[in-house]
Amino acid sequence: MNQAEATRYKYKALIITGLGTFLGTFDASVVNVSLPTISRELNSSVNIVGWVVLAYALTVISLLMVFGALAEKKGFQFSCRYGFGIFFLGSLTCGLAPNIYFLIGSRALQGLGAAMLVAVGPALVTKSFPDNERGRGLSIIAMVVSAGLLSGPPLGGMIIEAIGWRWVFWVNLPVCLLGFYLTGKYLKNFPISAPDKKISWPGAATLSLGLLLLMVSVMVFSRQGLPWALMVGGIILALTFLAAFVYFENKPQTQLIGLDIFKNRVFSFSAAALLLVFISLSSVTVLMPFYLEQVKGFSPRDVGLYLMINPVCLLLMAPLAGYLADRFQARIISTIGTAIMAGGIYLIRLLNGDSSASDIMLVLAVMGIGMGFFSTPNTSTIMGSVSKRKLGSASGINATIRSLGISLGVALALALFEFYRIRFENSGLPAGQAFVEGFRSVYKYIIFIILAAMLFSFVRGKIVLGSESDHRND
Repeated sequence: MNQAEATRYKYKALIITGLGTFLGTFDASVVNVSLPTISRELNSSVNIVGWVVLAYALTVISLLMVFGALAEKKGFQFSCRYGFGIFFLGSLTCGLAPNIYFLIGSRALQGLGAAMLVAVGPALVTKSFPDNERGRGLSIIAMVVSAGLLSGPPLGGMIIEAIGWRWVFWVNLPVCLLGFYLTGKYLKNFPISAPDKKISWPGAATLSLGLLLLMVSVMVFSRQGLPWALMVGGIILALTFLAAFVYFENKPQTQLIGLDIFKNRVFSFSAAALLLVFISLSSVTVLMPFYLEQVKGFSPRDVGLYLMINPVCLLLMAPLAGYLADRFQARIISTIGTAIMAGGIYLIRLLNGDSSASDIMLVLAVMGIGMGFFSTPNTSTIMGSVSKRKLGSASGINATIRSLGISLGVALALALFEFYRIRFENSGLPAGQAFVEGFRSVYKYIIFIILAAMLFSFVRGKIVLGSESDHRND
């Protein structure tokens, strides 16, 4: 299929990808709001109800790369059709759950469908849009992400108050049906990237198990009071599975993705920048609510309003970043984004108990603007640096690295914060001051992580048009 033929699908692909992306982000944000109600009505403890979120997240992360590779063989229409169908079934059974354990299992099923949708989104947009419009297409998806995150909490609160928590899941059903219908109508003849690709099920199994155990170990690490032996044992087992995956990947007959994709400097350096940026960003999003409530004394409602600043700024900046990425070198735009985020991290280190509302809003706005400038150009670079046959794998890797960055950032920030908070309390500081000093101490490490991201972003090089990675007709 040449680019002219592919372009026929671009707006249809954008709508279908947007629906799948909105489902994933909206569902994640709206479910968080419903957890206290679910805990009360299903008579569940806070620790158990937390698995309503974890079951979904772990399923998605462990399967993204597998489904990205599978989409190359089966086609994007396969992933979208089954993704919407499984998400529909998972949402339906979540709303029908008679107890917390049934709900947790249904959330894992929902995560299975979400993984199929999320894994192929950027790949479908990239294949459907010409090179000089790819950034704008991806920027619209970035806007959908922000819209999903922004609309989830307020809509979730209204839904729960008006008709109950079960409808938080059932509101997904018409969106799933629409996505399923549009996929069947408009993507049924969409060409398959690599129909001859062989799927290595040993590779898929070892990769998924390795990522699953790694994420569980990270979560154990981030929760205080749990034995270190659990974390160490989990990491060792995870690394064993991942080593087995590498072994399978080095054999042509058992390859799932092909490690040669990481020999592409533009791809691998962009992926490294992505990981480091999301570690930095999630360290802010996980600790800022505690600072706002426990240091500044804000109500949960006010905390929610402050935390909307970040995605609003990302929403506003994404179209501009996408346009600039199509006109200039994307690495320059994304590097500017990381530099702005570095400024935001520096400003966080200046916050204390006396910081004004405008100081806090400035920090969150700078972080959101920086993320807006980084996200779309970096994704455009990742997707533009591989051949059409590798788009599914690249999309799955991109989504997996983003999720890993979020989880690692949360674990690192919580661990560093708790270490320094206890240290300052033991040195004789009052609890409130020890909290502030522990909070600020985290970011003396995070600043180096975001600066490393800026370096990876800048030195990765640029996509050379006409190279194999940019053949849009292969």
